Amino acid sequence: MRSAAPSHALIAARKLSYCALQVRANDFERYLCTLVAPPEAREALFALYAFDLEIARVRHVVSQPMAGLIRLQWWREALTGIEAGRPPAHPVAEALHHEAWPRLSAARARLENAVAAHERELEAEVPIADLADLERHLEATGGEIARAALDLLGAGDERALEAGGRIGGAWALVRLLRALPQDARARRLLLPAALLERHGVALEAIFEGRGDARLAAAVAELAGWARGQLRLGRALRPHVPALARAALRPALFADLQLRRLRRAAYDPLAPALARPMPLAPLRLLWGHLRRAY
Repeated sequence: MRSAAPSHALIAARKLSYCALQVRANDFERYLCTLVAPPEAREALFALYAFDLEIARVRHVVSQPMAGLIRLQWWREALTGIEAGRPPAHPVAEALHHEAWPRLSAARARLENAVAAHERELEAEVPIADLADLERHLEATGGEIARAALDLLGAGDERALEAGGRIGGAWALVRLLRALPQDARARRLLLPAALLERHGVALEAIFEGRGDARLAAAVAELAGWARGQLRLGRALRPHVPALARAALRPALFADLQLRRLRRAAYDPLAPALARPMPLAPLRLLWGHLRRAY
């Protein structure tokens, strides 16, 4: 259950900011990761992750692509206002300005890349052409946000940022697969069209909420890619300062979700995959004590 906690020290009883509440409610794994980040960086990380939630949820809350594009354009313009010292009257934009921008302004392009990638999600029912296209998409969403988190934590080494791209991309894929039932109901998939075609996956079956062995085979291939990215990202751990590794600890939860996916025979529509991970806090505490991710 989400109420389970590794210790009273990990989740302090205090009034949470708007961004922290949003991350806790909608991205519990990264909420936990932020709690073990250096205290002076936590609010900045919460602001960054709340921004990521705002732009990532657009495809789920609009019924027409144009409405989503307008929302994302608003966030692009909000970044311009934040950089100019005039954040719009939105709690996430204001938090980005006050908490994160002094350490994030040089990496504004990362956030703009993430906005642009989410715009692509609104283009068609299957906007991703092939696996290489999906890799670029995950790099521009989860990878860029993970690198921005490393920026906030002072990890500027090129190899640390490469680790961020790989770990962030793998975590973004895990989130994408977890959101697949919701995307299917909206008749929009972010799985590579060429991969689905190669495995003979029928789109209508997915849209109707029916998984089969062909879809499972395609998802198993994607899960293998994610595991490979996690391995490559972890191989770069010596280049990531210990105090910055909180930005990459979603990798611990990616492991848990990929194991659950395997137990579900790689059926991404299995209801069990949407449930909270009861061992998540303990997994995080163990990784934190070992300085691992």
